[in-house]
Amino acid sequence: MRSNVVLLAISQLLLISSTATGQKDSVSHPAHERMPVGAWIVPIGIAASAALDPEMREWALHTHTRSLDHFAKSVNPLGTAQRLVPAMVLTYVTALLTHHELLADGTLNTAAAYVASDLVESALKPVIGRERPHVEGNSHRFHPFTANGDWHSFPSAHVAHITSIAQAISMQTHSGPITALCGSLVALVAWDRVYEDQHWTSDVTATIALSSAVSGATVRWLQSHWSHSHDAEPSAR
Repeated sequence: MRSNVVLLAISQLLLISSTATGQKDSVSHPAHERMPVGAWIVPIGIAASAALDPEMREWALHTHTRSLDHFAKSVNPLGTAQRLVPAMVLTYVTALLTHHELLADGTLNTAAAYVASDLVESALKPVIGRERPHVEGNSHRFHPFTANGDWHSFPSAHVAHITSIAQAISMQTHSGPITALCGSLVALVAWDRVYEDQHWTSDVTATIALSSAVSGATVRWLQSHWSHSHDAEPSAR
């Protein structure tokens, strides 16, 4: 039970800290200003989870119950393209039909962030080649440049998918409750991947940090692009 709480806390803290950093206004800061909180929370969180990889796996394996098994099966789809992509398409179509331009634009930004994060995750899996925990239970085994799925532990596709969407939504809504809800969903999917012995704890925490960064950068670039496009329209008339 303690492993579940630790993983949920680390996962949510990573997402919320990166989201909070991404939501800050762009202004000049004095040279003596302290380093942003997210700058030290993220590496410390990843390092701590990596140090606890074997222990967290053992705790997760010992917490298995029939009820948690059923719960994990219900959480698993939250990180799959089969559920997330149709949800984004439905949201976009609904926004168009109801003439909610902001929602439509926001959904496009979110979809782009999802695609960017998915491309990075898909490229890194075979390159890094980290062995999944269920194979031999050794967190230090790597086989770079392999197509064998047993060596595709990092990054986690499930976690990358839900994190990219959660990060994009949080950045665009600027809502504390929505950010907390998004962080909770990410943490649940992260817990599921460790609980099902598909990924190490450090896999999911590092994936959260990576996908948050990719998603955030994508959304910021698109928002800047749309802003410049709208500013150029009056001058072109």
